[in-house]
Order: sequence, then structure tokens, then C-alpha cells
Amino acid sequence: MTTKNRTVAAVLTTSNQDIYTAPPTFRAAVDSIFVTNVTSSAVTFSLDWYSHTNTTYYTIAESVRLEPNSLLQITNAFYLLHDDKIRGLCSVNSAVEVSVRVSEQFTTSNI
Repeated sequence: MTTKNRTVAAVLTTSNQDIYTAPPTFRAAVDSIFVTNVTSSAVTFSLDWYSHTNTTYYTIAESVRLEPNSLLQITNAFYLLHDDKIRGLCSVNSAVEVSVRVSEQFTTSNI
């Protein structure tokens, strides 16, 4: 099995945006998610993951308060199939940066 380790990042806005999408022919293990408030004011953020199999969004974090210049790390793994995704938004444009550490495993099937 071929494994590829990656880190992807996004600066959140007040509208939901995709942070990471598992590519076709891969399964992905999201090992950790870092959420950083890069401003000097408190803000809130929300994250969810999308299951391509049943076309449903599931909440990871909803309106979580981040103190000024603070960091929150989520270390419980999420296992994603092809086209599953992690997305997010925050209360103030460009105030929150999210980094996702993921291991992608090549598979010959999409299930």
C-alpha cells in the first residue's frame, strides 16, 4: 500500500470553505487538526466533515471560542474515503488558520 503524508492549510472566512478533500483512489487518516486565532481579539470557529457516501455534513466543532493568539489541536483521528472533506468557517474573515495533517493511502477501490 502506498502512503503519502501531507499537511494542508486554509485561512477561514465567514463562509464555509473546504480545507481538505480526500482524493480519488485514496483513503485518508486525518491525524490532527490545528486551529489558530492569529488576531488579538477572541473569535469563534466551526468545523465539520462531509461524508460523500451519504452526502451528509457532521459537526466536529460548532461556534468554539478561540482566545486571542491561541491554538487548539484536535488529535483524534478522522478516517475519510474518497471525496469526503473537512470544511470550516469563522466569525471574522482571515482571523483563523487551520492546518490538517493527513496520511493518504492508495486503494484500488473507492469504498
